[in-house]
Amino acid sequence: MIGRRMRPLLLVLLATLGCTETRSAQCKEVCKREAECVDQTASKMPFDEKECIAACAALEADKADNGAKVQRHIDCVHKQNDCAAILECR
Repeated sequence: MIGRRMRPLLLVLLATLGCTETRSAQCKEVCKREAECVDQTASKMPFDEKECIAACAALEADKADNGAKVQRHIDCVHKQNDCAAILECR
């Protein structure tokens, strides 16, 4: 999941890329799964699915610096069967 440490970077990227960033199907899927896990585990972690999708798509589009990190996170979520493990993906 894209956490608080990534938010300043997200704001810079959104300012650079604009708000017309396309939303990746992979980002939507991963963020939906993470939101379900936050609900299922009654996690106290603040999580906003729409914010997750926007951050993921913006970071994914920045292939030079962040694309690989986003793909590793997506791969991690896909490999996990358990919500606790999904929420541990970085």
